[in-house]
Amino acid sequence: MEKITINMNVAAPYLSLKEYAKVTGIPFDTCRGMVRDGRIIIRPKELAGGKIEVNMIAMLKDAIANS
Repeated sequence: MEKITINMNVAAPYLSLKEYAKVTGIPFDTCRGMVRDGRIIIRPKELAGGKIEVNMIAMLKDAIANS
């Protein structure tokens, strides 16, 4: 089998959940549910009420692993 090389560019390592929803076209409320059930990987929050940041690198690695 031949080796396959895929080059991907990630615009930013972390996106706010609102920006992630806009980029993916997934409704914001659906994204919130996906964070709760673990389908969206987020950066660990420093404060309990902190802003949710989607870890785009981890999401890319997960997509590759599950392809």
